[in-house]
Amino acid sequence: MGVGIIGVGNIGKIILERLLISGRFSPEEIVIYNRTRSKAQKYADRGVKIAPDNKTLVEKSDVVFLCVKPQDSDAMFSQIEGVDTQGKIFISTMVGIKMSQISERTGSKYTVRIMPNVPAMIGKGITPTSFSKAFDQEEKEKVIQILETLGKVVEVPEKYMAAVTSISGSGPAFVFVLIESLIDAGLRLGLSYDLSRELVIETLKGSAELLQVMGNHPGEFRHIVTSPAGTTIEGIYSLEREGIRGILMKAIYDTYKKAKQFER
Repeated sequence: MGVGIIGVGNIGKIILERLLISGRFSPEEIVIYNRTRSKAQKYADRGVKIAPDNKTLVEKSDVVFLCVKPQDSDAMFSQIEGVDTQGKIFISTMVGIKMSQISERTGSKYTVRIMPNVPAMIGKGITPTSFSKAFDQEEKEKVIQILETLGKVVEVPEKYMAAVTSISGSGPAFVFVLIESLIDAGLRLGLSYDLSRELVIETLKGSAELLQVMGNHPGEFRHIVTSPAGTTIEGIYSLEREGIRGILMKAIYDTYKKAKQFER
């Protein structure tokens, strides 16, 4: 099976690297194209094929990742018009471009939309995935096996793609801001950067894993930590007074609205 990747920017590069690291495909089975040729050319030394144009890439691939910006999609689709795409699978990371449009422009009934996130760089991402109606379960599993090189795969209806973009797609950026703020708080209290960083990261990792393993509502564990008239309740009161919940919810909703603006 040949895999093509159109666009090796941030997302396309992550997908390419994970396919190579996983060993699921040999470099010779992967073909890439990027508008800025230098970004693609450096992978030639690793055995990856470099296509001269998008049309050639699609012709040589069974599965094609579409990793260009939404505003560049019309030009990309125009470049692959006329290619026989029967049986080819198109997997899109483009925000707002619906599967019906991808099918119309590519001529393929096998279209997939995904929204990987940055932890996919180390195989720890989560990838919300929507499949067109043409897929049966066996065909879905083939795609899922490819996507699992990025981390966990969760199937979602396409109508929720803007929502999952705001939660898991953009979410890591919000988490990084939170982590940076907590580290800075440690610095203010006199801790070294290295110690503060380790305390914050391990606390977040352990707390997230506890929730995942135990399955409890987050509020249950929050109450376990919060003693009457203790230190934690003072911090909780400060967070609530400053409106932390509303701030976070508004950030997610604003991100969602922006993702909806891309839909067409």
